Amino acid sequence: MQTLCDDWLTSRTQELQPNTVYNYARLLTLIYPYIGRVRASRLSARMTEHAYQHLETAGYSRTTLRTLHLVLAKAFVEQTGRPLGAHKPRETDDLRPVWTIAEAHTFLEHTTGDRLYPLWRLLLTTGLRRGELCGLKSSDLEPDLAALTVRRQHVVEEPTSHVREKPPKSHNGTRTLILDPATLATLTTIRPTTKTALVTGHMFLGRRGQPLRPDNLSNRSNQLARAAHVRPIGPHQIRHLLASNLHDLGYGIAEVAERLGHDPATLMRDYSRINATRRRQAAHDLADLVTPTAKLMT
Repeated sequence: MQTLCDDWLTSRTQELQPNTVYNYARLLTLIYPYIGRVRASRLSARMTEHAYQHLETAGYSRTTLRTLHLVLAKAFVEQTGRPLGAHKPRETDDLRPVWTIAEAHTFLEHTTGDRLYPLWRLLLTTGLRRGELCGLKSSDLEPDLAALTVRRQHVVEEPTSHVREKPPKSHNGTRTLILDPATLATLTTIRPTTKTALVTGHMFLGRRGQPLRPDNLSNRSNQLARAAHVRPIGPHQIRHLLASNLHDLGYGIAEVAERLGHDPATLMRDYSRINATRRRQAAHDLADLVTPTAKLMT
């Protein structure tokens, strides 16, 4: 099965984006310890479903497992002409984990002394994708206008884990953000300290002076989260936190989508969350709206 999947992925490299190939390969690697040495002709639905159960027990989310299933099923049917047969892992019973505002405060306070504090503050105030953060350059910042323009992203590609610079994820990703005074102040204090920084102009660098890698950014974020005693759920979930809270503050879909660099329809489907207070308020407001007033009832 490992050979079958690897051959399928190799055959698709010309039509898929390099970062998609990387993500597919990473997902398939999860299941190789369980079915990688099984002949495709002998693979049963039961074997595959047991592998999913083992991975869930190991801590992988059902969202990850459902995506893995889609990739594995596609590889299997295209290479053998037969359906995989295994049931898709069921959807999670829980919402995707998102920090509370209190957790965000705790994380930001904990990272005050971290050398990448300007990056963490920028993440929490803009919801930039990790690749967008890594791709930022000093020239993208206009201090006089308190503006930061997102023009590029860095993505990790297989098979060499090479980092490549690309345009933003979509046309919505290219955007200019207005920064608050405190965040702007932290960014204006960054000074290039290595030859690499002077040549490339990248805003954030790793410990060896090279442009920061997206995968290292995720690892560091989770390390700091554990040290701060908040959930290590990864930097991407900050986007969900900001989307929900901006909606609660009264900002419209178009305004939130513009700041996050997303399509408004996708934002409504995947990023919005309604908190309990808003639900109760909606229930009361609707009841007041449709219930006749005492004057009308008399």
